[in-house]
Amino acid sequence: MTDTPDLSAEDFAPDDSSGVSDAELRGLLAEARASGNEPLRRLLASYITLRRLSAEMLTLIAAREGAITVVRTPLFSRLKHLTRRTSV
Repeated sequence: MTDTPDLSAEDFAPDDSSGVSDAELRGLLAEARASGNEPLRRLLASYITLRRLSAEMLTLIAAREGAITVVRTPLFSRLKHLTRRTSV
């Protein structure tokens, strides 16, 4: 038994983070490098890596357990929303 409450999509604050495309992230990373903003560069690099790994994890779970598992699990569903890549 855990003390973790069940979370639904309504429990998460609305955001537009999934609207940031890979191209935009790479552009921001290039700007951070060019301006010498090391903390921002590290933050963006970590976010890009985490987003990529999360997307790969979801693909693996969907392949092993079925896509319905990802859709029915609120945390996986939220992660899928946050890792969705939009192209520019």
